[in-house]
Amino acid sequence: MLAAQPPPPPEVAGEDESSCRGVFMEFMTKVTQYEELAESGERLLGRFREALEYFLRPQIPKESDVMNQILKSNCTVRMRSYIEAGCRLHCQNISNINQLSSCEDRLKDHIKKVKTLLEELEFLVENVYGITLTASLSALEVSDSQCFDNMPSTDCCSMEGVSTQEEDKSADQLDTDVSFVTVMVMVRNMLKLDYMMQEKIVSALSLKTPSSELEGYCLMWNLRPYIDDDVMRLAWKMCP
Repeated sequence: MLAAQPPPPPEVAGEDESSCRGVFMEFMTKVTQYEELAESGERLLGRFREALEYFLRPQIPKESDVMNQILKSNCTVRMRSYIEAGCRLHCQNISNINQLSSCEDRLKDHIKKVKTLLEELEFLVENVYGITLTASLSALEVSDSQCFDNMPSTDCCSMEGVSTQEEDKSADQLDTDVSFVTVMVMVRNMLKLDYMMQEKIVSALSLKTPSSELEGYCLMWNLRPYIDDDVMRLAWKMCP
């Protein structure tokens, strides 16, 4: 599962959206929304499994001596009807079928919401990549255009010191922006794989899904095998 972290603080919303940091914070806010969707999807899958298990549970083992004695000692019309019906109540059958249908529809809607959210994350990644690329090209142009051939030597030394400080500051900012881009790409890729897993699970669900498969689906959804907690902790650590 994603490393549990609180969403970015409200004051982040005021950050300059044209900066890498501002885009990164918006990105992490949507990552929090993704996690909330994943958790709600897991609950829906659990309800689907619970409703389907009702129909998959085995019949009463009549070959058991103990069960035979219990059945013989309670051989009423109501008991016989219950056993003939597969040990299920009609009202419960209807209730579980309705729950199965509701969970399946809501899981499909969940997949649509996650897909839309991933598209928004993809847009933010492209945005921050464009910002970083523009900043990198600008830094190269400034560096190439600096020429002090016509300046007096004393002024040149003075300006050189100021220029070096500005270049160092610009380089540090560029390194930070590159870090934002790198982490965002890694997180985006993990969430995309996680989404593809969820989509395959939802597509495979049916009334004929074996109990063992359902158990495996629930386990994988809970474990989130494509999510690296170390990367997520790094991403949240980069939030101010």
